[in-house]
Amino acid sequence: MGAEITLEANPDDLDKRKIKSLHDAGINRLSIGIQSFRDEDLQLMNRVHRAEQSEYAVKASQDAGFENITIDLIYSIPGLAMSSWQQNLEKAMDLEVQHISAYSLTIEPKTVFGHRFAKGLLTPVDESLSQDQFLMMVETFAEHGYRQYEVSNFGKTGFESKHNSSYWKGEWYTGFGPSAHSFDGKNRQWNVANNQQYIRALSKGELLFEREELTPEMRLNEYLMTGLRTIWGVDLQYIRDQFGVDIKSSYSGEIEAWIAEGKMKESGSVLTLTSQGFLFADRIASDLFIVA
Repeated sequence: MGAEITLEANPDDLDKRKIKSLHDAGINRLSIGIQSFRDEDLQLMNRVHRAEQSEYAVKASQDAGFENITIDLIYSIPGLAMSSWQQNLEKAMDLEVQHISAYSLTIEPKTVFGHRFAKGLLTPVDESLSQDQFLMMVETFAEHGYRQYEVSNFGKTGFESKHNSSYWKGEWYTGFGPSAHSFDGKNRQWNVANNQQYIRALSKGELLFEREELTPEMRLNEYLMTGLRTIWGVDLQYIRDQFGVDIKSSYSGEIEAWIAEGKMKESGSVLTLTSQGFLFADRIASDLFIVA
């Protein structure tokens, strides 16, 4: 009882008939990959859908009875001015969805954007503009009752993603199907990606997977990396009890500096990052890593 059953879909996949069938099938959380409410942004990112389809998909899902809807947004898009980003945010607020995930556009090698960048056809957004868009987003969402419970995730009270939260908190989980991942607290494993190989193995009562055994150092570093990205932070006492490491003593100078800069807060034995600190979450976490 109370299971969160999420289905991810693009706006162009969702017509009234499809939405109704998903709701009737028991899906109770719909994740819609909107990315932007501006057609020029969508075209730049090679998205098939258009802005009007995004708004339609959300409203049709609400009309069909979905009471837990999350949408994805992208910022730091080349050509996206602050005023346009503000309009994007206002459109998202008008739709009154329960949850929003928002990510900075990244340019990776061997991707369409990577090739454009290498040819000089694409200029990345200035880092200061990206930070300004992030902070505008955080402020806007907070004003409308969305809690930033992870660097890129914002939810109304009680609508935080259950499955993603379990990853960030280091809880156990089991994955079913091709490519699915599982974690038992100490080991991570992932099933074979090929559908036919997966089915053939199951028909023989077998499961094809690879496994990675995590060392204590790896588990601690993952706890730091994921924990500092959330409002729950990292518990220094837990680290001492579980790993025998005194992070505060080892990195007292760094921690004090981040607190003085307004990037980190300390409450009892728990360290958390501020909204400003979230901008540097990965760097701060890596500075605390234990190297074997």
